[in-house]
Amino acid sequence: MAFAGAVGWHGGQVRPAGEAYWEHLLQVVDVLVGGVGVTDVDLLRAGVLHDVVEDTGGTVGELEARFGARTAGFVEAVTIGVEGRTAYLGKLAGAPREVLLLELSDRYSNVQRLHTHPRVVKQRSYYAETVEHFVPLATVDPRLEELFTRWAAAYSYLAGPVDTLENVDRLAAAVHREQVDKSGEPYVLHVRGAAEIARRDGADEHQQMAALLHDSVEDTSCTLTQLTDLGVPPEVVEMVDALTRRPDESHDDYLNRLVHTPAAVPVKRADIEHNSSHARRSRLDPETQERLRKKYAHALEVLAG
Repeated sequence: MAFAGAVGWHGGQVRPAGEAYWEHLLQVVDVLVGGVGVTDVDLLRAGVLHDVVEDTGGTVGELEARFGARTAGFVEAVTIGVEGRTAYLGKLAGAPREVLLLELSDRYSNVQRLHTHPRVVKQRSYYAETVEHFVPLATVDPRLEELFTRWAAAYSYLAGPVDTLENVDRLAAAVHREQVDKSGEPYVLHVRGAAEIARRDGADEHQQMAALLHDSVEDTSCTLTQLTDLGVPPEVVEMVDALTRRPDESHDDYLNRLVHTPAAVPVKRADIEHNSSHARRSRLDPETQERLRKKYAHALEVLAG
């Protein structure tokens, strides 16, 4: 009933990356239940209704009439009102445990896909705000503290320019975090494998960075503009651009364009070598294996000139 009410209030609202708003509401409840073990029905109702007053035309009075004073009180406690964001953040330190659990579950849901926000400046400011104000509050529960500590480390590339191998690796892990390859393995293992092959074959740091990011634009919501805004070196962005196949580009046109960026060619070879490894091929059906074998052999011929 509470979820249906929340969906009705939020209507067709979407998140910054375009996903339906109700997905966030369910994620908050999932953190409360699965992450913290909350069984308080009023608090769980507030989990799906927490943004009604702040982001829709719904009021505290309407929530109280439909779901009771306690649920409405939780929602009101996590609503930024006329006092403004700074004052609201300041008073959180003295909030009751239940309110902190609700607010932290909301924030944890919000930051899980921070890399998908279209504006890098917003990614950075939200990261900084979360580390300053919410990570310390997560000590209210050891399970939340562990979740936020791991998250802060994973997204620490947002604290500065992404111009080192370490930060580029963190960025690659973030943008590919929800993806798996054709064999079901986490996709980040492929880009890391390609980077290691490139390093083994004498690639410099920029080429290794390009290997880590070679699928970031083609296969995720990340853009070349975002890479630039994050501080990825221009030489790396240029290689990633060359390594990114355009939506309507044939495979041959893609390869012929790529060879005009010589520094990117060893990265592509490393990508192909990792894709062709027995460990990866053995997980695919014979027909797919043969199709890819021919595709990669042709690509290597083109790259060789």
